Amino acid sequence: MSGPGLFIAVVGASGVGKDTILARLKAVLPPENFVFPVRVISRIPDASEASAYLAAADFPAARRRGAFLIDWEAHGLCYGIPAAMRAELEAGRHIIANLSRAVVPVLRAASPRVLVVHVTARSDILEQRLRARGREFDIEQQARLARGEALDQSVEADIRIENNGSIDMAVSALMEALMPLCARERRRA
Repeated sequence: MSGPGLFIAVVGASGVGKDTILARLKAVLPPENFVFPVRVISRIPDASEASAYLAAADFPAARRRGAFLIDWEAHGLCYGIPAAMRAELEAGRHIIANLSRAVVPVLRAASPRVLVVHVTARSDILEQRLRARGREFDIEQQARLARGEALDQSVEADIRIENNGSIDMAVSALMEALMPLCARERRRA
C-alpha cells in the first residue's frame, strides 16, 4: 500500500449500533487493509465495547505527551484514539473507529483523508436500545436522545446508514461502501 490511509469515522447517536457494526466489520474486512483501534475511555470497560481505561484526570497529561491521534469529551467522559494510529494511516492502512459527531470537524482538519459514516435509527428504537444497555436512567436517556437529535442535524456525512432493521442490513450497506477501498488496495499491490 502507498499513500495515506483513510480515517473512517463511524458516528451517530448512542444506541444506533455503531459498536455492533464495527465488531461485524472487524470480523470480515481484511486486517492488512483495515485497523480497528481500541479507544481510550475514562469509563471502566464493559461488555458492550473493548476499550482501554484512563482516568479523566489523566487525559490532559496524556494529551500533552501526544498520546492521542484525536481525543474528545462526550457525555461526561473523555475519549481518545491512540497516536499509534498515525503510523497506520501513513502506511496506507484505513482506520475505522467510533467517534463523536461533535469531533468530526477537528478530525477533518487534522487528517488528510476522512470518510464520515453516519449511522442513524428511529428515536423509538434508540430509546429501547439505551434502556436495554442500562447505563443511564430515564432523565439521562432523554437528555442523550435530545442531544443526539440536535447533533444528527449538524453532521456532514459522506455515507448514511439506517440501522432500523437487522444489524446484517446495516453491515451489508456499509460493506458495500467500503469494498471499493479493498479493490483499490489490491490493484495497488
